[in-house]
Amino acid sequence: MLTDSRPETIRKAVEGSLKRLNTDHIDLYYQHRVDKKVPVEEVAGVMGELIKEGKITHWGMSEADADEIRRAHALCPVTAIQSRYSMISRQKEVETFPTVEELEIGFVAFSPLANGYLSGQYDKNSQFESSEEKGLDYRSFLPQFKPENMDANQALIDLINRFAAEREATAAQISLAWVLAQKPYIVPIPGTRKPERLIENTRSAEVILSVEELSQINNALSELTIVGEYLGSRAK
Repeated sequence: MLTDSRPETIRKAVEGSLKRLNTDHIDLYYQHRVDKKVPVEEVAGVMGELIKEGKITHWGMSEADADEIRRAHALCPVTAIQSRYSMISRQKEVETFPTVEELEIGFVAFSPLANGYLSGQYDKNSQFESSEEKGLDYRSFLPQFKPENMDANQALIDLINRFAAEREATAAQISLAWVLAQKPYIVPIPGTRKPERLIENTRSAEVILSVEELSQINNALSELTIVGEYLGSRAK
């Protein structure tokens, strides 16, 4: 993954995006991964300059740790932190959530369905094929889709399906409703290639979990041992 965050690279990337989008500004511009070779202070500095120039309105960071967020925010206020977060991936609750709460930064949850795993549409026999035409289906090597891990984590899917049946919703909708209910500053961004899934995901906003339901789910989650959790990677 390209992580070049030198100021000149960021400026070149912004100019390219403005040209391709045929616009004079970008509402929210992300440093998609932290570049360990470039201090976050330099990144915050150029983002501040781009804001003053009117080329971007806000900026965000993706998969940054608490120290990096604080250092960057001190120089140029960060609007959003984007990180992986779902029922199967909750590491950000420990340090990132308290940090963004304190600094009043929004949290954008990517992969809120764990790449579709939490939709309950797959089992250990599901095959993810790659082709020259469609490209690499990286679910084929994600740990949550390995047969042995799917068996080990079936209790999580059963939990989601139980609440889905009670609320007359889909497993995906319950999973997204859970993310929405966790904190008021969280916005999930599920991805899909199918219009029907887009509609299904959008309607998850109509599934409002009660305080009691959320407590029941969280208590049940705390008793589960997740096997093969995807931790992602940080560039060195």
